[in-house]
Amino acid sequence: MLETIVEVTRGGRVESSHQGIVAVVDSDGALVASAGDPDHVVFFRSSAKPFQAVPLVECGAADVFGFTPAELALCCASHVGTRRHQLAVAAMLAKLGLDETALRCGTILPADRATAAEVLNGSFPRGPLACDCSGKHTGIIATCLHLGESPDDYLALDHPAQRRILGIIAEVCRVPEADVALGIDGCSLPTFGASMRAFAASYATLAAPERAATEAGGRHAAALTRLRDAMIAHPANVSGDGRLTTTLMLAGEGRIVAKGGAEGLFCFGVPERGVGVAIRMLDGSTRGQPAVTAAILEQLDLVPAAIIAAFRQHHPSPIVNHNGMHVGDLRATVRLAS
Repeated sequence: MLETIVEVTRGGRVESSHQGIVAVVDSDGALVASAGDPDHVVFFRSSAKPFQAVPLVECGAADVFGFTPAELALCCASHVGTRRHQLAVAAMLAKLGLDETALRCGTILPADRATAAEVLNGSFPRGPLACDCSGKHTGIIATCLHLGESPDDYLALDHPAQRRILGIIAEVCRVPEADVALGIDGCSLPTFGASMRAFAASYATLAAPERAATEAGGRHAAALTRLRDAMIAHPANVSGDGRLTTTLMLAGEGRIVAKGGAEGLFCFGVPERGVGVAIRMLDGSTRGQPAVTAAILEQLDLVPAAIIAAFRQHHPSPIVNHNGMHVGDLRATVRLAS
């Protein structure tokens, strides 16, 4: 079932539209609202990162290596590769007695334009620290070192680190491990395929881990609470200034935990309500995500109106041209069914 959840207007007419899916799940795993097909299967991509960091905390590696809350946020991050982000990950690696050559995430230009320009003009080095997943990889390497496992082949599907993570993903998504589809992410680590309903359930657990059943992620409540709180306290480390993940948590003032993923996936949880939300733009785009997010928060009355208003200030809906003229609007058309 395809459903249009965002429209883009110009001259009073709809110029383009985006189809998508929304699933909203509570701490009991019940689907409380949706748009489109909540059982549609997609890949978790970077929205999985908070759960991939659970072993780092649970095995004690985070404490042994002295990772701060800000650094734990980087382990859950898709950072934009600013100088600050890269130097922070380098400092984490130094705590392990390693440098960036230990990373297997690949090398990309920083998503941050200013830092990318510095790389291109030769004033800042190019390397794997710029990869948006370098913090996640550092956390996995730290876990391997602490547990006496090889840090060289941690990308492999059959590596103990990846087997642990797969088990945790299955738990929080509330699906049998054998039913989780496996693929390879952009950073070469495994990524996980499941339904939108399952991903929303996982963010209900991240939002309020103490409410989740033991077998649905509740056994990881202490680690998830610590990671959730680190993300909320350091939203700029989880993504970057102006990015949806960061702006939503900033506007939320402690009431929202969020993490974006590739190909139009965006997930967030509301701790006070014990609900998780998964949004997927079916064309893989991102421009409609803020409008849909605001509409969901409003329709379900998940947070105070002042928070929604503050969030919308970061992502205005009017479309302006090069001369600043208001020429159209980006508007959410999503209507959640209970």
